[in-house]
Amino acid sequence: MKTILFYWSKGSETRRKIIRLIAACERKREACYLNLLAERLGVSHVAVRKHLDLLVEEKYVEILNPEGKPNFLALTAKGVEMLKELSS
Repeated sequence: MKTILFYWSKGSETRRKIIRLIAACERKREACYLNLLAERLGVSHVAVRKHLDLLVEEKYVEILNPEGKPNFLALTAKGVEMLKELSS
C-alpha cells in the first residue's frame, strides 16, 4: 500500500533511504542510530531527527533503548512491510 509518507511528500526519498539503512544494519547485526544515519546520508543530525520522529510516530521504526544514548533503532513489523514494498 503506497503511502504519502514514502512516495509523494517532501522528504519521502530520505525516509526510504532511512528504512533501507536501518534494514542493512539489522542484516549485518550492527547497531543503528541517528549519528550513523546522518553520516551515511550526508545530511544533518537535525534533518535525520525530523524524519526519525515521523517514522517512530507512524510506527515504522522503534527505539530499542528509549532512555539510552545513543538511541538504537530497529524496523517494526510495519517498517519491514514497507521495506518489502520498496524492494518490489
